[in-house]
Amino acid sequence: MVKVTLITNNPRKTVFVPETKTVKQILDENEVNYGSAATAVDGATLSAGEINKTLAELGVEDKVVISVLAHKDNAAKATINAAACVITSALKPEQIKRYKKYHPEALQLVDEDDEPVFAIDLDEEGPGSINAYGAVFGAATNAEGFATITIVLDPTNEDKKALIADKFGRALMHLADLEEQLLERLGELDAEEESILSNIEEV
Repeated sequence: MVKVTLITNNPRKTVFVPETKTVKQILDENEVNYGSAATAVDGATLSAGEINKTLAELGVEDKVVISVLAHKDNAAKATINAAACVITSALKPEQIKRYKKYHPEALQLVDEDDEPVFAIDLDEEGPGSINAYGAVFGAATNAEGFATITIVLDPTNEDKKALIADKFGRALMHLADLEEQLLERLGELDAEEESILSNIEEV
């Protein structure tokens, strides 16, 4: 049996299935709507035909993460040019700083066992970095003031989009999940900060 972790726009779910099941069968049995979303197996986006392959045909052995995430308009975005990929956050540096000050635990994405799987941080001196375990946004922001990470690319690589999807796809999905949670809590953070300020008097 294969342990399958399903990551969707709903709460994540773990199921155990035989390796003879196709990805499509697994999604259908768990009522996952994949019609207008990208489906990925361990971070690698599947083509339309690959969704009908079994886990064994896809090289899966003991466990796998199947991600089906609809595009989020406010999710972090990756923009590629000739020499670099710039990942732009849905958050501004000052918002990340406020979370670090009042709710640093909120900057971690956890699994169903409350184990951290991904985190966000800020480095105001470097270009930033991202890997399977977290994203550190750098000193630069875009024109609207949102935090960014700059990744230098090999200009001779002819398929930079595939490279980014393969190397950072899973991290970008985790980042989208975590930033969605953080954006939803901004109002709560504002209220807490206002409550703190209201209890401070100048005499």
